[in-house]
Amino acid sequence: MSNKRPPSPVGGRIADKRAEFERISKRSGRDEAAERAFIENKIQMIETDPNLTPKEKEEAIRQLRDQFR
Repeated sequence: MSNKRPPSPVGGRIADKRAEFERISKRSGRDEAAERAFIENKIQMIETDPNLTPKEKEEAIRQLRDQFR
């Protein structure tokens, strides 16, 4: 991740809240059904993409499934 920061909005201070969001996310737990639904939707998007070849679709779906096992 880059250390370069975006410009301040109207001179305001930008705070890095990544650690706070990570902490909140860990407390809330995982919704496996929602994760599965999200992945299945992404697979459907890949399958219907007219700009991808069948080989590209196959590879993209394989990578997606491998990443979320």
